[in-house]
Amino acid sequence: MNRSAGDFAAALIGGGRSRRMGRDKGQLRDGAGRELWRRQLDLLRGLGTGELLLSCRAEQGYAVEEGLRLVWDEWEDGGPLGGIVGCLEAMAAPRLLVLPVDLPNMTKEVLEFLLESASAGERGAVFRRGGFLEPMAAVYPRAMAEAGRRRLAAGDGALRDWIAEAGGAMAVLDLPERWAGAFANVNDAAAWQAWLAGE
Repeated sequence: MNRSAGDFAAALIGGGRSRRMGRDKGQLRDGAGRELWRRQLDLLRGLGTGELLLSCRAEQGYAVEEGLRLVWDEWEDGGPLGGIVGCLEAMAAPRLLVLPVDLPNMTKEVLEFLLESASAGERGAVFRRGGFLEPMAAVYPRAMAEAGRRRLAAGDGALRDWIAEAGGAMAVLDLPERWAGAFANVNDAAAWQAWLAGE
């Protein structure tokens, strides 16, 4: 690895309203009793970033921890794009690695591969599987913030279209089948219970 702590910031995206889950997904506890947001945060910390951000809504009440900066999601209905753009604008690094709270199978290996794939110049990296992007765990260059804010102001929060507009600024990588499980999310209570059963 040839990157340094200042090469990238890492952001946990935790501002979703968790409507299908019925409660804040970040507050769910794994089999060891650890809250999901802390589990994901530890994964990001292990990558050696110099900037660690948590995108959330002001009413969520996440704890302020040493080395962690809370970034309030200012877009009421902006979806994940709102949280990502807020973090892109708040960071000092040239690239942002994002991870949502609801991918509990994500691994350090997958995230490091994304970072290494985005190490050339100012570009980002996103995986593609079966013709569809996996934009919630990806690396985005800071330069994409302006286009993201413009799209949010127009009421367009589609990550796929935002990435397409970026063109060569985003490397699109075919997701190896061995890593497909890392992108399995837990959106409702049944999915969470199934994950706990197999943890």
